[in-house]
Amino acid sequence: MNQNKNDTENNGNNEKSDLLDVYFFRNLVKNRFFKPAVNLIFFIVLLIILYFGLSSEPDLRFHGGIPFATTMIWDIWHPLLAFTLILLGRLWCFACPIGAVGDWTQSVFSLKKKYPEKYRNLWIAVILFLFIFAAERHLFMFTRNPPNTALLLLFFTGLAVVMGAVYEKRSFCRYICPIGLVLGVFSMLSAIELRCKSKKTCQEHNIKECVIGSEAGKACPVGEFPQTMERNNYCIMCMECVKSCSKNNIRLSPRLPGADLVNSRKAHLDEAYLVHGIIVIFLFVMGMERLQFRNVVINFVKSIAPFDTVVFRDFFVNYWRNMWAILIFAALTLGAAGLMYLSARASIPGKSTRQKFIELSYAFIPLSLSVYLAENTFRLLKGLFFITETIGKFFGRVWEFAINFDTINHLQLILLFAGFLFTLWAGYLISKKLPDSKNEIQHSMIAVGITAVVYLFIGVKILTLPII
Repeated sequence: MNQNKNDTENNGNNEKSDLLDVYFFRNLVKNRFFKPAVNLIFFIVLLIILYFGLSSEPDLRFHGGIPFATTMIWDIWHPLLAFTLILLGRLWCFACPIGAVGDWTQSVFSLKKKYPEKYRNLWIAVILFLFIFAAERHLFMFTRNPPNTALLLLFFTGLAVVMGAVYEKRSFCRYICPIGLVLGVFSMLSAIELRCKSKKTCQEHNIKECVIGSEAGKACPVGEFPQTMERNNYCIMCMECVKSCSKNNIRLSPRLPGADLVNSRKAHLDEAYLVHGIIVIFLFVMGMERLQFRNVVINFVKSIAPFDTVVFRDFFVNYWRNMWAILIFAALTLGAAGLMYLSARASIPGKSTRQKFIELSYAFIPLSLSVYLAENTFRLLKGLFFITETIGKFFGRVWEFAINFDTINHLQLILLFAGFLFTLWAGYLISKKLPDSKNEIQHSMIAVGITAVVYLFIGVKILTLPII
């Protein structure tokens, strides 16, 4: 009986269904022209977005602006990423034109240096993500400034080119890309996973093509090893391991969403901090869409602005407001992480507070995603309506849609409560696997519960404020 158990463990999830076996999907993925063709199509789309973005007036609030770039990025692409994460995980990375540009650069020229060991973490990506959304509303105004949106895309494309020319593999995607970072964290909730079929087959096969590459496919560009993978975070779904493995030992399988939260034994401070940062930032952004909340923030910033005179008003007060937009986000994010840290410290005596904070913070990924979705609900509907109306005009039809803010508000509240409940459940499952006693489970749940209730209260309070 023990021998059978050991055989099952060595074989891994051998009996799991494989989406790659559906129709001709595996053959399509292994085709050497398929991925480059997909990347090229999206690269052409990227060039079109850049053209219209750079051709537009800088502020869509005034006449003459072309909303194509901001609509495509902030009202369609970004919300669609958020709403398809559960089903598709990081599949966008397979098609991403910016990552592909880095690959194309490496195929022409690259120094192929190893990425510095001390920077092999996600802190740069975390800072970039938080800075982009913290500075968006006043400093850069990406969502209503097409040229700035185009420049942001150009910045990351250029960064991918530089890193492709200097470092080996896809270091940009693995350590720098802020969208890849968010997709990676949320893909722990995904309903699909890429893993090896049989760990025993991996162990008995001396040549690891997924690690060193082969004529059929490259080595994993982000340094993952399918035999030991236990979560989705860093796999960019490039399918190179599917191509290179001579044993056809790679599977793409459906699973219960959120399995990584329970099964993963790895936990990192940068990811834990990001989870709280996303909750705080997007709750704040939703608050700024409410007049009452926005007036409180604006009046606070104005009240502490020095040199509020006619001479300095245009320059210094605007600079001060932009600086405070970033400082407020930074302070709130640190405060949110601190709340969870203090809850862990007070509720779980005798344990490493830092480690407990990191481990329990993963329970907040469902709530983080729900807030992320709630903030993007309006943008997605706005983008879909824009596409529909544009298609209607092309065929000489008038299709106009009005967005019902009350309906959107109800959807946002439903998402918030769903995320809250799933966070409590995830907190229980994570707590159950970590401690050695029932008392420690209770202490962990108290820490998760206190922080989750605070987030829920703030979210409900913001979402029940009138839009106008």
